[in-house]
Amino acid sequence: MVEKIRDSCMRKTLPVRTWIELDKKALLANFNFFASRARGMEIMAVIKSNAYGHGLVTVARCISGKSKKIWLGVDSITEALALRREKIKNPILVLGYTLPNRMKEARQNNVSITISNFESLKALETLKAKPAFHIKIETGMNRLGFKKADWPKLISRLQKSNLTPDGIYSHLAEATDRKYSKKQIECFREAILSFKNSGIRPKFAHILKTEGILNFPSVGSMVRIGIGLYGYIPSRLKNLKPVMTWKTMVAEVKNVRQGELIGYGLTEKFRRDSRVAVLPIGYWHGYDRGLSSIGEVLIHGQRVKVMGRVSMDMTVVDITNIQNVKVGDEAVLLGRQGNDYISGDEIADKIGTIVYEVITRINPLIYKVVV
Repeated sequence: MVEKIRDSCMRKTLPVRTWIELDKKALLANFNFFASRARGMEIMAVIKSNAYGHGLVTVARCISGKSKKIWLGVDSITEALALRREKIKNPILVLGYTLPNRMKEARQNNVSITISNFESLKALETLKAKPAFHIKIETGMNRLGFKKADWPKLISRLQKSNLTPDGIYSHLAEATDRKYSKKQIECFREAILSFKNSGIRPKFAHILKTEGILNFPSVGSMVRIGIGLYGYIPSRLKNLKPVMTWKTMVAEVKNVRQGELIGYGLTEKFRRDSRVAVLPIGYWHGYDRGLSSIGEVLIHGQRVKVMGRVSMDMTVVDITNIQNVKVGDEAVLLGRQGNDYISGDEIADKIGTIVYEVITRINPLIYKVVV
């Protein structure tokens, strides 16, 4: 993972053809926006799945620089250990499933894990040195977690094994659906009470995620900031600023004649004499093949259309209406250039998906620069 601070010569020194710029000020401003609405509760920055495409270690460093007390939420023990190798000291919770044979590593590296089923609980019980853990409660999403019918057995097992979870948590299926979310929250509160009445008092309780922080009063003792940390939210809140700008460069410029075809499958024909630019990125990099013939890119601050199919490593755009485009010029795939802006939401709308998929599928090997 390489980080550099932007300066006037940065573009000339980058040893890459495509790169991602991460706006640290925007990241921390987004964090502060949600923290100010967390009503004094503990905060977990969710950086799973390579920090939603923004770079696991890069984002963790930005967050840990703000405070070593902020929790970091990851998907796997693999992500957690990657952070520990980079000397990230913040408390970490693995939100996803942890293989029994890796629970020992969690203990050795001071990583908390999620226990969401009796099989995982049994594996935990057999360990002499046990990692800290949070219990996941199923409240209506029907993914990971102990359902209400399981609670008596779960509590009994915890009591017999003398195990006290550090946390208890659940997840809102649709935080903008207030009626359904209230049912989930009530179920979660019931779970907390059941544990409390049985003498089990986890330090942390959390169910509110990005939209939940905005839509509901205090629930539990911790909140989790996910997609909102990166400047996106399903309701497209204007207070947030996207953190990521994805750039590439013009690798070749050429003239084509009216009637000529382009790309694999010869799916598009030029309706006029044109000029095109070849960009050295494609679906291997995470620029979705669904953007073939409909995607747009910014060059010289103007929108240019993707021509033909997006290839594995190359994409062609029509630059006929832009003067003086040359090899080496910057092209923006996602983000701002000049007075125009291409958002992750816009790209998602074009290919019929959600912004989460657009940004998390960007190849994690792409060079990242903190600006």
